[in-house]
Amino acid sequence: MKNILFFGFIGLTCVLMYLSQSFLTIIFGICIFLYAMSVLEKSFSMMASLDKFLKKMTKRNFQSFLFGAVSATVMQSSGLVSVLAISFLSAGLITLASGLAIIYGINLAAITTGWFLAGFGLKVNIAAYSMPLIVIGMLCMVNKTEKIKGFGYFLFSIGLLFLGISYMKGGFDHIKDSIDLSQFAMSGMAGLIVYTFVGIIVTVLIQSSHASLTLALAALSVGQITYDNAVGIAIGSNVGSTIMAIIGSLNANMEGKKLTVAHVLFNVTCAIISVILIVPFMYITDVTSAYFGIADDDYTLKLAVFLSYFNALGVIIFYPLIPLMEKLLNKYMKDSRKRSKIDSAKYLDEQSLQFPDSALEVLGKELLHLYSNANSIIAKAISISSSDIQNSDISAKDIIKLRQTPIKMDYDELYNNRFKEIYSQIIDYAILAGTNAKPEQLSKFMDIRRAALIMAETLKDMKNTQPNVFKYITSSNQYAKEEYDRLRVEMLECLRIMYNIASIKDIDELEAQIKNLRKIYNAYDSEFDFDVLIINKKITNKMATSLMNDTVMMKNTTKGMLKVAEMIFAHHHNQSLNESTTA
Repeated sequence: MKNILFFGFIGLTCVLMYLSQSFLTIIFGICIFLYAMSVLEKSFSMMASLDKFLKKMTKRNFQSFLFGAVSATVMQSSGLVSVLAISFLSAGLITLASGLAIIYGINLAAITTGWFLAGFGLKVNIAAYSMPLIVIGMLCMVNKTEKIKGFGYFLFSIGLLFLGISYMKGGFDHIKDSIDLSQFAMSGMAGLIVYTFVGIIVTVLIQSSHASLTLALAALSVGQITYDNAVGIAIGSNVGSTIMAIIGSLNANMEGKKLTVAHVLFNVTCAIISVILIVPFMYITDVTSAYFGIADDDYTLKLAVFLSYFNALGVIIFYPLIPLMEKLLNKYMKDSRKRSKIDSAKYLDEQSLQFPDSALEVLGKELLHLYSNANSIIAKAISISSSDIQNSDISAKDIIKLRQTPIKMDYDELYNNRFKEIYSQIIDYAILAGTNAKPEQLSKFMDIRRAALIMAETLKDMKNTQPNVFKYITSSNQYAKEEYDRLRVEMLECLRIMYNIASIKDIDELEAQIKNLRKIYNAYDSEFDFDVLIINKKITNKMATSLMNDTVMMKNTTKGMLKVAEMIFAHHHNQSLNESTTA
């Protein structure tokens, strides 16, 4: 069905281009405009780290709001910024409240687009400005320096935007000689609703509200559509702009989908309010225009005034409601899917792959997820529960005294279901993200892969130990049982430290916990003396061999934990240093 619609749209486009040179010019201008926007996005990824800026600017709601407004204005792509916000929310890098503020800021940015086009873009020969920008941009693009090349792409894209606007305006200016589109004008509420839907459809088809708004303003400037109908298209383009967010949320988790719903709700509500209150809106627009000396027949500037009120009203209504909106979304939008038997990655998303720093961030979160699952598997291997790890009020020795019944488990099944899939996804994601990384970032991606590998090897060591642990928990030989209980106590203490490390942010506290883990590792050789037990014939040679092998295995497990903990410590430490230097 999608292919039928796609090729049908191409066919219609070809017919229009064949029928009229003016239509060809308009469509050519749209293509240049859309390509310029994609180049503009690329320029920002080269000149600056948008993801770093996002993280810095989302600590408060107002900062998030400003980020949405400024980035959408400068980049001329509300779709990209909204998709970026959704992906970052899905990855857990920003809060839902911050995401909502970004979306509201994005909508406010439409005001600047309207004023620029109406006040400058359609009033002068904008093509004359495009030529030097394209020339200088091309010269900068051949430079080997990344930032200069990025600046070149920026100038080049702005030049193309101007050129695209010029072609669209010129196409509409000439089309009136052959076709008078104004004859399709509709007045009243019916016309407003019809052209609102026209704006939605056009925006969905070309996937750019900026482009559809530019089209409307260009057509309005040469009298090809009426002012009332242009208002309808402007309202519709705002609603249609959510299509990029909807597409971007298809692979997002529930958090990302919450933001998408909020985005659609915001834009649709603003559109409905504007349609219902169109008469007072138009009156206020006329009064404001007259006050600032805008001529009655200068409909492009009047449309810019209308857009200002239209977008500002939505922000005024919704911005104070961010806490309530967040509460309602969390209450009514819950993941109804049953937990899969096979656990998979929670935070890895395709959008973050474009930004190495963000990819590192989501990989770090996913590593903690893997880390938590690994600890849970180890806990079951020594016949304790996750709650035993978290409950530090009861000593490790007392817990082990209480847990004298083996927990039935299929180790291989648990490994495959709770670890293997996430492990594979982390490795694959780290490799893909590393292709876009700078040399100084590659070592970090390698560390993450190495930490995941260490965890996998640690679990394999525990697999060899688990059968004997289960065997000797209920052994009739009290001495062998006590020795295995001592091993379980040591392992439980390790797991508790590992659990604490995952949530600690303070560097000094992290370092202290790692020192405690290192003490446990170093104590294995001194605490377990099997020679005395063998000499006194308290245990058999076979029991002694099992004990020695399992002690080595658990020591290796603790060693693996220590290595991973140190890597997590280093990750947090570097992150804290970066935040302090950029603050």
